[in-house]
Amino acid sequence: MSLNTVCLAVALGPALLLLRLFQRLDAKRPEPPGSVRNVVLLGVASCLPAVLIELGLSAVLGEATKAGGRFLDAFLVAATTEESLKLACVLFYLWKKPHFDEVMDGILYTAAASLGFAMLENVLYAGGNLGIGLFRAFSAIPLHALASGLTGYFVGRAKLARRGAFGWVVVGLLVAIAVHGFYDWALMSEGGFGAGTGQIGLALAVNAVLLIACAFAMRLAVKHALSLDDALLGPHARPLPDAFGGPPSPPVARLPYVGMPVLVLWTDGATYPAQLLSGQGSHFYCALAGGRYEWVPRERVMAAPAY
Repeated sequence: MSLNTVCLAVALGPALLLLRLFQRLDAKRPEPPGSVRNVVLLGVASCLPAVLIELGLSAVLGEATKAGGRFLDAFLVAATTEESLKLACVLFYLWKKPHFDEVMDGILYTAAASLGFAMLENVLYAGGNLGIGLFRAFSAIPLHALASGLTGYFVGRAKLARRGAFGWVVVGLLVAIAVHGFYDWALMSEGGFGAGTGQIGLALAVNAVLLIACAFAMRLAVKHALSLDDALLGPHARPLPDAFGGPPSPPVARLPYVGMPVLVLWTDGATYPAQLLSGQGSHFYCALAGGRYEWVPRERVMAAPAY
């Protein structure tokens, strides 16, 4: 095996392993593999506009990017640009997809977009340098996944919120920018943060603590996301059709879930097709044809027949 092959494997391997980890966290109600793959590819594609925007911002800001230990370079040029583009991949491609119906889905998809971005970035930075590839495997790659994954918790909350979705998304983006920007600022200023001469060892130590703290925060976010999803959808698993051909896996139970097609027995005695959006107490909140939204007693909502 050539050195270039080893370097490429080191550049790509950590991102693929982390992607698999996030998919395992979502294993109870997994997402379509094609959607996850497409978000990863969109993350890869977002590298090009990121480079162009960052070059443009650097040119406009000029020497200002170097002030304060390159504060603007870290938070505005790099973090804001990259986190905004990764978030855009999820919002534009997935926001209206019916299978995006859980808080955990937000975490998985934003992490997938970030890892796609990180894969190409890592190949560009470390495709021919084993040392840089190994260093980034334990630093920059987890940083991308954790910063965007934390955003995904807020994106998932936004997707299921009855109101205030925009606020949830903004908070999530700001969290990612703060984490990503602080990480970059520590490295760019070598731990000095614009207050004095830094040492690269201090920067690495600060970022190690940051990554550990973010990993704990990610664990709490995943745990809370799964508990919210169980409360909304029920604690059952939702198997997917076999992605590799063959008949769909038999469902564990015909239990309600967000986005489920249903029939509503209306007061005129007729049944109308609808989509189940949420439930509370003795009622389901349903979207009917023509843009109508109604709270309907549970006993008048039944699963639509499968064809």
